[in-house]
Amino acid sequence: MGHFLTGNKSLFKFLLIFSGAFFLATAVLEIFPTIYEVHDHNIGLFVLAGLFFQMIVESLSKGAEHGHVHFSHNKTFPISIFLGLFLHSFFEGMPLLHQHSHNLLWAIFIHNIPVAMVLYGAVSQMKISKFYKWGFMLAFALAGPLGAVFGKTVLADYHHYASAFVAGIFIHIATVILFESTDSHKFKAQKVLTVLLGFVIAYLTILGHQH
Repeated sequence: MGHFLTGNKSLFKFLLIFSGAFFLATAVLEIFPTIYEVHDHNIGLFVLAGLFFQMIVESLSKGAEHGHVHFSHNKTFPISIFLGLFLHSFFEGMPLLHQHSHNLLWAIFIHNIPVAMVLYGAVSQMKISKFYKWGFMLAFALAGPLGAVFGKTVLADYHHYASAFVAGIFIHIATVILFESTDSHKFKAQKVLTVLLGFVIAYLTILGHQH
């Protein structure tokens, strides 16, 4: 998908802001109520751990999760950026197979569109064979499903903690996107409407599942 959308900056910005709003709404309206139902006083620590983890991952990915990285022509692929994006996608996928709705899946899918655009933009500029280029993209595409399988098997008894961890990741990414994606930190009308659209669609999908 990155191959077809990378050059469309307007669509990229829309998807980025929309996914940030959808992430935030999904975390607040669905994940938080679910994880706090278990009445575990330590659950909040995992939310904070997810937020802190995302800060560490972004030291590797250089902010590619929220479109703040720019690439130049290089002979070699920036492994640290790929590793950061792979870890980010892997951990996001951990609670997927324990969810009772598809809202988290949609949130991750929507967010990974602009992320894939950034990654493809980097890969396409590298002076490496097409085999390696598509190999990197395939590995990134598999990160989420691998995380879901890991969460369903190894972390099967700890899925609430995995969800809390992912909620922390969502909160960090969403706030960075929503508060730093506009020049001079000014809220423009288009951005406000995009954020509102993300909130409304997330609410309607969650409300529809509850009924």
